[in-house]
Amino acid sequence: MIRLERATKEVRMKGVRKMIIDNVSVTFPRGKSIGLLGRNGAGKSTLLQIIAGTLELDRGRIIRQGKISWPLGFQGSFQGNLSGEQNVRFVARIYGVN
Repeated sequence: MIRLERATKEVRMKGVRKMIIDNVSVTFPRGKSIGLLGRNGAGKSTLLQIIAGTLELDRGRIIRQGKISWPLGFQGSFQGNLSGEQNVRFVARIYGVN
């Protein structure tokens, strides 16, 4: 289970502060698949980084129960000429994971 409680995150983009997550409380139940949909710049990657623990909230808290999968929030090294599956297999080989 992953729970955000009154989570808030702002970022600076080109000198302008942008609210990415504004006082959000939500629970993602264990064992369920959740999809994130949104336009570019909507905050999908930011949310994944917060869940992964690679980015901190400005206010509020996140509760993680269980194990967070290792590639969560991983970005920057995916190859555009490979499929999603090929990218995952490539990264898994780097980390020695089947």
